[in-house]
Amino acid sequence: MRITILGSGGGVGIPNMFCQCANCEAARAAGGRSLRNGPAVLINDDLLVDCGPDVVNSVRQLGLNLSSVQTLAITHRHGDHLDPWFFWARRGVRDTELPLLTVYAPQDVLDEVFSFYQSHLQLDRKSFESLTRTIWRPVHAGMMKLAGAYRLNFFPATHGEGLLEAVLVGVSDARAAYFHCYDTGPLSEDAWAMLSGHRFDVAALDACIGLQDDYESAEHMTGPQTVAHAHRMRETGILKPGGAALATHFVHQAAGRHEDLVAYYEPQGLTVAYDGLVLMPGE
Repeated sequence: MRITILGSGGGVGIPNMFCQCANCEAARAAGGRSLRNGPAVLINDDLLVDCGPDVVNSVRQLGLNLSSVQTLAITHRHGDHLDPWFFWARRGVRDTELPLLTVYAPQDVLDEVFSFYQSHLQLDRKSFESLTRTIWRPVHAGMMKLAGAYRLNFFPATHGEGLLEAVLVGVSDARAAYFHCYDTGPLSEDAWAMLSGHRFDVAALDACIGLQDDYESAEHMTGPQTVAHAHRMRETGILKPGGAALATHFVHQAAGRHEDLVAYYEPQGLTVAYDGLVLMPGE
């Protein structure tokens, strides 16, 4: 399995284009791995997790294309994870035979996308799916779906304050397994119970709040909570021996230079994700 981190930032990425805070200025000056697009992950070349507006820049900057993607899992309907215009780009290709794209997402994601195309382009669901060569399947926490060579498991996220449904995604193939644990506060005991039967080679963990001492939220994790989740996953076997725990989904309020994040997380056993990071578990 090849896992490519397309975007390791959250929200508007790092730096915020309107911001001159110390973290944004430090990231601009450092460049390289300190510059972060919004969240998305590509598995091999045919499965994508999330499709926010930064995906187009991430793919271009990394010299990739998404012409082979057949499966898309969307975790929730926040704008950094879902850009409805993403799908419209599929209708303008030339000399490319696009495969049918199956989209798995919570029902409110489907409702939002179909409403968007109805209101903006007067397309009903059938016409929209036909024009974009997509087919949409609602999912919720606790479900499992088979998608080509993959098994997708969906787990409950602690996110959305009851205003939306958010899921975490486990992706497994014959060789390896990846756990996409972005945009969540500390996992509920129900989530831990669901995870107990799974074994992952890589777990990408929300580290959005980081070491901020002036901000609290149950919707994301602090640095210590991210570390504690990685340790619990190792101790319980959810993360396989030798597996990689990634700290990711950084925001400028809590992250500036990549090297400063490395100095905090790596001594505690976590790898700091960056845009373009590639992992090859099971190879």
